[in-house]
Amino acid sequence: MKRKINRERIFTALIAVLVLGLLAVWVGDGLCRLFRKPSEVTCIDERGAETESETEQNSEFTDFKKEEELPVKEASLGLTGLPAGYTTERKSVESLSEGTLAYSDTLPLAKNLVDFEDKNEYYHLKNMKLKIQESAVTAMNLLAETRFQETGRSDLIVYSTSELYEKAGSVYPDFLPDRNTGFCLDLAFLNEDGTISGMTEEPDTWLHENCWRFGFVFSVPEKPYHIRYVGNIHAAIMQKENLTLAEYLHALRAYSVSVPYTCVYEKEQMIIYFVPAAAFGYTDVPVPEYGSCQISGNGTDGYIVTAVVGHE
Repeated sequence: MKRKINRERIFTALIAVLVLGLLAVWVGDGLCRLFRKPSEVTCIDERGAETESETEQNSEFTDFKKEEELPVKEASLGLTGLPAGYTTERKSVESLSEGTLAYSDTLPLAKNLVDFEDKNEYYHLKNMKLKIQESAVTAMNLLAETRFQETGRSDLIVYSTSELYEKAGSVYPDFLPDRNTGFCLDLAFLNEDGTISGMTEEPDTWLHENCWRFGFVFSVPEKPYHIRYVGNIHAAIMQKENLTLAEYLHALRAYSVSVPYTCVYEKEQMIIYFVPAAAFGYTDVPVPEYGSCQISGNGTDGYIVTAVVGHE
């Protein structure tokens, strides 16, 4: 006589085998965790460099020292890829050539330039047709007035800004890579007899030592008559670190939105970082949601963001 199959016993046995299998896996994993050595973790920052610390600086920028560390929180990156507290500002390809830090041999002539209608009496103009960025006029006024107060001299003359030179009889028959920005001034001396003397043979010592105080730098160091407005914070950093504009722009590539350069300037906590431009179309540049912020193209392939993130 055939025995009847007890289905309940078979089902119970299968459940028991399954439970025992899961228990064995759990115990085995626990033993592995207990005896396995912890793996070494290497942090790779947004600059692509392997570092032992997320705040370690790129070796090419080791002399770019920070005045003060800021509590900039590392990114809690979501689907948008933005650090917490940041939003984006969309920039077109054309904007790469706009801003106080744009520097290239192929920059187009800047738009919305103004004349020197608001210039003060402490310097002169070669002609009234000269055009420039408004912020550079304001800075030049302050520079010339301070120079007069400290030296008693008011003999500077703006020889050229963005227009091309006529090589025949010109004091400065040179092509310079950033003149089209509208932030540049080529200066000379206006003599008492009305003649003009260039600064190539006799540079202005005061100008060389003090122009950074007003946001100007010598963007082409071998041209002692050619000054470029870059803004007070950038001029101060370049002066402190003894960097040319080209060197400064290269050095800033080491700093990203997640690992920015930080400093304190006139009691304001500042961050500065580089954002590479998109290969095609628009670039969404990350910027802090709060505080003042400026974005400048570097003239070639990216943007420099300068933001105030706090006050002392």
